[in-house]
Amino acid sequence: MIRFKKALRLLGLMVLVVFAAIGVGLNGGVPMPTANRKKDTIELLMESDDTDEEEAEEIDLKQ
Repeated sequence: MIRFKKALRLLGLMVLVVFAAIGVGLNGGVPMPTANRKKDTIELLMESDDTDEEEAEEIDLKQ
């Protein structure tokens, strides 16, 4: 009985290895994440004060 259990465990291990090999063969390997990409980057949007400059130019032109 002990010998049967050992054989059954070995057979189960071999089946798992075969399934893993088939899965990797069908889907390809797991892609490695890129190390140089930063996560959660914060983008700051700056608005220029073009209207103030345009108004100042218009005032200079009027004078």
